[in-house]
Amino acid sequence: MPATSARPGADWPVGPARGAAVVVAGLSLLACLAAFANGSPYFVRLALVCLVAVIGGAAVLRLLRPRVGRLSVTGRRVRLDGPGRQPRTGEVVGLPFVSPLYVGFRWRPDATRLPRSVGLFREQLSESDFRRLCAELRQGDEP
Repeated sequence: MPATSARPGADWPVGPARGAAVVVAGLSLLACLAAFANGSPYFVRLALVCLVAVIGGAAVLRLLRPRVGRLSVTGRRVRLDGPGRQPRTGEVVGLPFVSPLYVGFRWRPDATRLPRSVGLFREQLSESDFRRLCAELRQGDEP
């Protein structure tokens, strides 16, 4: 679990979501078995298994190596730092989804027209940082 930030509004370090990756990997394996166990011709089953394995593997890799390295939210403004990337800033668009296990929000970078989305599981941030992030996103909804 990443270290806790000392002050509100600080950059919160984002780590991998190992638990979610294990769940996605298990579901991908079950999907591979289901794709292989149907009554289709052998090459169709093999193609389905390969497709499911590639999509599941990409999802697991994205959970283990998140594109966001550090996150900062202040009101409706968000700043994302990725490993080896320039920091990107923008504004939260719409209402964020905040739950005890997962936080998701859409944001529009300053330099682009279309919004992007960010989703974080609880295990990707320290306990206090996750609470602060939830509070910042909820308070940012108020006028």
